[in-house]
Amino acid sequence: MRVMPVALVLLLSPVTAGAAAEPQAVQQAPAPVPAPKAKPKPAKTPAKKLKPGAVDTTLPPAVLTGDGDLVCDISAKENGHQKLTIVSGGGLEFDVAVSPIVDGTVTTEGPDKGGSYRFTSHLAKPARGKLPGVGDFDLDELETKVIVEMKRYKQPAGKGTALTFTSADMGKRGIYVEFAGRGHAKNGERYSFRVNLGAPSDGGGRVVPADDNARSNVASKMVSFRAPTTTVLVTTTVDKN
Repeated sequence: MRVMPVALVLLLSPVTAGAAAEPQAVQQAPAPVPAPKAKPKPAKTPAKKLKPGAVDTTLPPAVLTGDGDLVCDISAKENGHQKLTIVSGGGLEFDVAVSPIVDGTVTTEGPDKGGSYRFTSHLAKPARGKLPGVGDFDLDELETKVIVEMKRYKQPAGKGTALTFTSADMGKRGIYVEFAGRGHAKNGERYSFRVNLGAPSDGGGRVVPADDNARSNVASKMVSFRAPTTTVLVTTTVDKN
């Protein structure tokens, strides 16, 4: 018997080595939008409640304008006298005794060339003042500061002697007359004030140097003139409850 060889044919299917499938990206949920912050409500300022005896300084200053007559007679050795009278408008008035001149100087360049004088002083003893709408009150402090420039003056007896001048002889922009101080009324109100005088429209004065130097101390001074006045007044109240 004849043996037939049997051929085994193996059909190998080709296997393609493919790359591994790429992982799909995972979509993340969007971040939550933060809730808008609530705007802080402005805090309400409570009404100021003062303790008994405390001072309320919230009131704005008052500005009073007018015309005043000033008389000032003062020396370096004894107390002097100052009086300010308001003749129109409003402002502080007083009639007081003041200390002798403090650090007073006078400069003389010649009658036709002019000169200047300056000094300070303060209240010599308790006094009274007067304000429109208030009336009389007690003056606790009164500081005087004066700077006057003279375009010319008369000095007939020569250097070192008394010199005189009129309002027309005074420099229009070279004048600084200030009264500053404090006071109080019987009802507990307290006042702080500053009074400034402008260029005089009438009047004049007299200054006596201590010696015949071109720059000397002021031995004495007297003026009487009318000028515009500006009073800045701050009123403070005391809660008595």
